[in-house]
Amino acid sequence: MTDRDFELTRRKALAGLATVGAAGAGAGLGTSALFNDTESFLNNSVQAGTLDLVVDYYTSTDQGSFGTSSQSGEVNGDGATVYDYTVSDVKPGDSGTLAFCPKIVTNRGWLWVGSAGVTDYENGQTEPEGGVDATPGGSMNGTNDGADAGDLSCAMDVTVSYAESASLDGDQVECSNTRELNNPADYTLADLSKDLETGFPLDGDEPGNDDGTVTPYPGSSGADDQQGPCLCIEWEVPTDVGNEIQSDAIEFGFQFVAEQARNNPDPANPFVDAIVTSGSIQDAIDAASAGDVIMVESGSYGGPIDVDTAGLLLFSRDPTATTITDQVVVSADGATLCGFTVSPPDAPTNGASEAIRVSDTPDGVTIVGNVVENFDRASSASGFWGTDGINVFGGSASDTIENVTVRNNTIRNVYNSDDYGSTGISIQGNVDGATVKGNTIEEIGVDTSGTPVNSYAYGVVIRGTGNHGVDPKNINVVDNDISSVLASDSTPYLGVGFGVEADGTNYLVRDNTIDDVNIGAEVKEAATELTFVDNSLSNIDTSVSGLELYFGEKDGDAVSPVASIIADNTFDQAVVSGGGDYSYDQTIQPAP
Repeated sequence: MTDRDFELTRRKALAGLATVGAAGAGAGLGTSALFNDTESFLNNSVQAGTLDLVVDYYTSTDQGSFGTSSQSGEVNGDGATVYDYTVSDVKPGDSGTLAFCPKIVTNRGWLWVGSAGVTDYENGQTEPEGGVDATPGGSMNGTNDGADAGDLSCAMDVTVSYAESASLDGDQVECSNTRELNNPADYTLADLSKDLETGFPLDGDEPGNDDGTVTPYPGSSGADDQQGPCLCIEWEVPTDVGNEIQSDAIEFGFQFVAEQARNNPDPANPFVDAIVTSGSIQDAIDAASAGDVIMVESGSYGGPIDVDTAGLLLFSRDPTATTITDQVVVSADGATLCGFTVSPPDAPTNGASEAIRVSDTPDGVTIVGNVVENFDRASSASGFWGTDGINVFGGSASDTIENVTVRNNTIRNVYNSDDYGSTGISIQGNVDGATVKGNTIEEIGVDTSGTPVNSYAYGVVIRGTGNHGVDPKNINVVDNDISSVLASDSTPYLGVGFGVEADGTNYLVRDNTIDDVNIGAEVKEAATELTFVDNSLSNIDTSVSGLELYFGEKDGDAVSPVASIIADNTFDQAVVSGGGDYSYDQTIQPAP
């Protein structure tokens, strides 16, 4: 698991006083494709072979003084057998293991593991949770409620490994002779579930042969004969997780699919409905049905692209090698864009001024694991408008965008050499419920040579729109790394790490790192429910204003008083609250 410094303040300790439920994991197991049954031709003394998939499972939990538990069993399936892994009252520091040991009887077979997804339930909010979580949903009525609004799956770190075997030793799962897969830092259950939606081929030579190739699982002589490797998933809720998970719950599931290996050297991924190897991504989207999965192979692809099929997952396994050279719009409920570099040409019009746009009314959209880079405004363009890396744009006053997630993306070198503005991530207009988490946002307003060229810039901004009068609400901006957001020193405007230009409610800005900006945070409107806590601000660039401004607030209503946030954030030097400088009613500046 990821090592973390142990730090437990009273505010964080409160997370252990409320009930958190993690409930339900279902596994459907079966076979598919060339052999999925037994056929006999007895009169001619010719009998077909067989392919039968059996999976043993072992699970355990360790909840400290609350106790330990374990279970084991076998799924020998027709796709309908379900096992349950239920953990209640989860707290920071709790952990557990799930181990799966597949056996393919009697012939060798290709084997995939996939996910049915994870559902995060909010289950209402306690008073401490509401102070650090801006996204409401559900109620504490004893059943899981408020689907897709919870935070627990993003708070559970996981480590995935191959193992030679697995067994129970008391209430402890023992995975022997393990080799970890390439688990990224801070890899969560949400990340794993999203990755497995597209299927992962299991290598029958593991754990001892890490040669980068996938081989079939060896055949077993029977349901008790373990020949291929097991898969072990360890989870932990780190001790630095806070009140945001109080009362939350999750449901998740895994599925294994086997396909014969003989005479089948290049099997199709059973979790993917279409593969794009060249040509048009849009053609594949237009031919897809709701809920389909489209995998795009490495290469460069044109556009523009509109992901307009409900529930569609459009993904690439390697964003460094798979580029879309035009704007991508996600406009359908439940759609996901995952794993691309998006680098459009210089934007010629306002309509093409966002590299990735969620618009105008879709709910439940996920933008995850993408790279947006080197995006400028065309010098020939007219009008006053800027460029955005990712914009969640609620453009309709009558139909709200709800529950959008922008997670683990990288946005860099988004600028405007024609002297207007740029933003890394924008939440704009009629948006109710958005989570901006774990993104790296750098060199906004800064061109590819490293020169600040913009008249103004934002790392992350919450703002209204001229299309209507509805402002965003219930927005979480958490765990982002924001740096080098700078304006040109030839203008009187600023590069701002985080900004609010909307009168909306319930904005949470927590655990972000803001570094090398002209001003750390700027609040222009009466965002009276703004919580700005546990952020780190450093290296204020004074080239534009001449002032070291960590926080500037313009109308006296957004944070009252602004001095109250100093103790909850960290700065690279001693600071004090003040007012009246550089048109701000309230500021946080270096101490004299």
